[in-house]
Amino acid sequence: MDGREMPWESVWEVDRPDGNLAMSAYLDMPEPMPTGVPKLDQLLGGGMTRGVTVVGGASSAGKTVLACQAAAAMCARGQRVVYASYETAWEVVQLRCASAWSCTDQARGRGVKPFNWSAVVNGSYRAAQGRYRGLDRQQLSRYLAGSAMDDVAYALTMWDEGPGRNLAVLTSGNDVHLLCDTVAAIPGQRPVLVCDYIQIMPTGAKGRQEDNERVTEVMGTLREYSYSPNGSNVLAISSLRKLTPADLKDGPNMDWFRGSNHVGYDAEQAVVLTVEREKRDGRMVPRVDRDGSTMGRMTIVKNRTGATGTSVSTALYGWCSMIR
Repeated sequence: MDGREMPWESVWEVDRPDGNLAMSAYLDMPEPMPTGVPKLDQLLGGGMTRGVTVVGGASSAGKTVLACQAAAAMCARGQRVVYASYETAWEVVQLRCASAWSCTDQARGRGVKPFNWSAVVNGSYRAAQGRYRGLDRQQLSRYLAGSAMDDVAYALTMWDEGPGRNLAVLTSGNDVHLLCDTVAAIPGQRPVLVCDYIQIMPTGAKGRQEDNERVTEVMGTLREYSYSPNGSNVLAISSLRKLTPADLKDGPNMDWFRGSNHVGYDAEQAVVLTVEREKRDGRMVPRVDRDGSTMGRMTIVKNRTGATGTSVSTALYGWCSMIR
């Protein structure tokens, strides 16, 4: 104010939507977008809000597994997804997403049997691959009604012809500005943007950038894109800084994220993923579920539209953990 008096009614009205009371916040609040990973959506209060939702974890904590499970689930319900991978190969992202989808009721309804993506990568199914090498999509489709196709090839073909059509995987190293411009220019349904992961996303800046400077630019650009007229929800994967015993004692919080305080400032929601541990033979080791999956714990540490501090236990290493 410039010192002039303003009637109370004018102050009360200045930022209120035309003709609406506080009830408009209840009636007009946009519905969150479910990730399709039940326990993650539980933490987020139903799903991702508009803006950037960040999931952080230490190395090998299961961040990419979670991102691929979410991408597969969204694609399965008809939502388009652009998965920008700066560390994982195109083929592995596709296999992880298809493997997660193979464990769902939708896949089982199409005669798909669950398969382990890592078994494909490490060569366990390599003998079968030679049977289909060189065949295009139409030629592979001819095997669908017969017994010639093995379970993995059948699952991957059904993925390619179904939910996989909603997934675009970009691994060309586009900087964050070009990536956002590319996704914003896609006509029709706005795709969800998954970024894996923000600490290594390039910015296009000339010369060397410090980590804090680069991560700040990445987060600011993603947030600006998400709220733009042609923007959409963003799911960003983040690494954590090196944690001390005091950090672990106090529990997850926004200070755990690596690279910049803007990870917290520019995120609408933030979840920390940690590995659960138990004492065995006098040592603290990762807790393993009955099926061999390592158990993780997700804690929501920021949520502009809901509660924080809640934690849930979940199996994130298992290739069929999405169905739990």
